[in-house]
Amino acid sequence: MSRTISAPRWGFSAALAGVIALALSALAALGLAAQADAAFTTGKCAGPDIAGRGASFARDAHKVFNFNFKNNYCNGTPGFGLINVTYEPLGSGAGRLSMKVREDTPRFGMSDEPPIASEVAQMNAGTGSEPADKDVDPSDNGKIHVIPAAVGAVAALVNFPDGCDVGKLPEASRTPEQNLDADGAPDDVMRARFDKAQYEKVWAQGGAGSPAAPYVTWRDVFPTLDAVAACEKPIIRVVRFDESGTTFAFKDYLNSLNGARGWKTTYAFGANQTKEWPGAEYGKRSDCSGEPNGPGAKADSEDHLTSGCSNGNGSLVSKLISTDGSVGYSDVSTARNASPSLAIEPEANDNDTYWTQVKNGADAFVEPTADANGFRTDGFKGANCQATEFEGVPANTFGDWSQASGVNSKTGYGICTMTYGLVFDDNADVWGNSPAEEAKARTVRDYWESIVSEGGQGQLFGNDYAPLPPAVSAISKAGVDEIGWNKGEDTGNNQSNNGNDNGGNDNTAPSPPPLKPSNLFSLPRKSISSKTGGATISVKLPGAGKLVMIGTAKVQIAQKRKSKRRQRKSKTIKVGQVVLNASRAGTYNLTLKPSGGAKKELRRKGTLRVSLKLTFTPNGGEAKTTTTGLTLKLKKKRSGKR
Repeated sequence: MSRTISAPRWGFSAALAGVIALALSALAALGLAAQADAAFTTGKCAGPDIAGRGASFARDAHKVFNFNFKNNYCNGTPGFGLINVTYEPLGSGAGRLSMKVREDTPRFGMSDEPPIASEVAQMNAGTGSEPADKDVDPSDNGKIHVIPAAVGAVAALVNFPDGCDVGKLPEASRTPEQNLDADGAPDDVMRARFDKAQYEKVWAQGGAGSPAAPYVTWRDVFPTLDAVAACEKPIIRVVRFDESGTTFAFKDYLNSLNGARGWKTTYAFGANQTKEWPGAEYGKRSDCSGEPNGPGAKADSEDHLTSGCSNGNGSLVSKLISTDGSVGYSDVSTARNASPSLAIEPEANDNDTYWTQVKNGADAFVEPTADANGFRTDGFKGANCQATEFEGVPANTFGDWSQASGVNSKTGYGICTMTYGLVFDDNADVWGNSPAEEAKARTVRDYWESIVSEGGQGQLFGNDYAPLPPAVSAISKAGVDEIGWNKGEDTGNNQSNNGNDNGGNDNTAPSPPPLKPSNLFSLPRKSISSKTGGATISVKLPGAGKLVMIGTAKVQIAQKRKSKRRQRKSKTIKVGQVVLNASRAGTYNLTLKPSGGAKKELRRKGTLRVSLKLTFTPNGGEAKTTTTGLTLKLKKKRSGKR
C-alpha cells in the first residue's frame, strides 16, 4: 500500500469548510442525507454507560471528549452528567480488533492507523482475524464508519548520552538557545536534532538497504562529538511493544524520507505488522514478565532496539527515560505527562531527555508543539498541526481512509496524524434489535455527536492535540449524522458504495481552494549590547511579508508644585521602530537602536525596560501581532578622575 497518490490535500481553511458545508446542505435538501435520529426511542443523553477501546494516542483526547459530553453536550437533559464513557487505551491494533468481533466488545473502537479494505470487510462481517469470506453468520453483519476525531503530533524523543557534550554538535544539529527565563535571558536548553537522511538511517540500523557502514553510535552520526565512551554509545531505538497507530504514523514519516526502505510494506504490513523493525527480531522477550513476544528479542547490544513490556505510548516513554543514549517517539500529551515530564526544565533532567524538532516537507526544523519558544514546561499546549496539509482524504466516512496522511507536509510539523473512531452505522444489525442495545446505540450516537461538535473540538488544542481541519470536520459530522438505529436495508448507502469504489471520482472530495499563507512567527533569540544600549531580536518568519517592530518604554518625569514638593509622573516614549520586507521564509535579525530620549534615560539610569510590539503580515495573508519585552542596558563611561 502506498500513499503517494493523486488526491486532495486538506488544511485549515474556513472558506473550504463553508464550501463543504454548503455541499452537505444541498445533499440534505435533495433527500440524500439519512434521517438517522428518527428511529431512536431513547432520548438524548438518556442512554446507559458504554465503553470504547483503542489507540493510546487518543487517551487524553477522550478525557476532553468525556468532559465536554457530560458537562456541555448533555447539559440540561434529565440525569445530565451521569452517563460515563470509559475509554481503554490499549493500542490501535486492539481498537481495530474490537470491531472485528461480536462477543463482549466495546461499542466503538479507535485507531491512528486507518483500516485497509480487508480490515473494513472483517469489521463489517465480524470474522475477527479470519478473512471476511469466512463469515458463517451474516445475521450480525454491519457497516463501519471511519470517523476522524482529532489531530495530533508524534514527537521525536531523545535521551542524549550522559557525559557526552551536546555543545560539540554542529549548529545545524542542535536547537538554538531559544527559551527565555523570567529575566528574558536564554535558559540554555540545547537539544540534539537530526536532518532527514540521518534520522531515517538511525531508525534503519542494520536493515535491508542500509549502507555498508550504517549508523550505530552517536559519534557515527555526529563525528564532531568527542571520542569518549559516552559519545560512542550505541543509539538504542525504543519502540512500541504492541501493534500501534502511532508507530504507523511514525513509519509513514520515515517512508516519506526513504520510500525504498520498506517502511510501509515490510515494516508496517509484514509478518508482525508495525512491530517489525529493520535489523531487529520479533520474538520471546526474556526481560518481560512471562516472556511474551515483542520487538527487540535480541539483546540491546546486538540489535540496538528495545521496548517497554506493555501496550501504549506511556510504556515506550518510560523505557526511553530509563535508557541512556536512546531515541523514540510518542504523542506530545503522553510525553508531557510522563514522570518525569519530557518538557521538564533542564536542571531537573540534566538537559538530556526531551522531545526535539524534525524537518517538515519544506526542509525546515519545526517544533511538535504550538509554543513559539518550543521546549518548556510552562509553554503553550497544542499540537503544531494547524497548518498541516492532509493528503489522500476521501469524500466520506465509508471511503478509504488508509490513504490519508499528514506527514512531511510543507506547512506545520512534519509528523502529524489523525486519530479515527470506528463506529457502526446501525448497532441493531451488529448486536441485535433489543431495547438494551438501542439505548447503548443512543449513547454512541450522542457521544460521537459531542466529539465532532464545536465544543468537543474546541477543547483539543489546550490538551496537546489540534482540532480537525474544517473540511475533514464536515466529513466527520456528516458521518455521525448517519448513525442510527434499525435502519433496515438502506444501511449506509447514502454516502458511498460500501467504501469499495475507491478508483472513481465519486469517492474523492473536490479540490480545496489554496490555503492562506501562514502568519505564525517566533522569536528564537533576543540579545542586548551594553556598549551601545541597543538590542538584536531574531525573528523566524514562515514566508514572505512585511514585519513591523515598535519599541516603547515608560519613563518618569518630575513636576513642580506650588508647595515646592515634587510629584513623579510617567510618560511613554518611543524607543525605536524597525520595518522589514522579507522576500522569503527564514530567520532575520532586527536591530533596535534607542532613540534620543531612550538614550538619555539609559545614560541616567543604566537600564530601560522596553515593550516590543511585532506585527507580521504575510503576502496575501492576514496580520498577526505579538508582544514581548526586554531590558536595555548601557555601561556608564568612566570619567578617568579618581
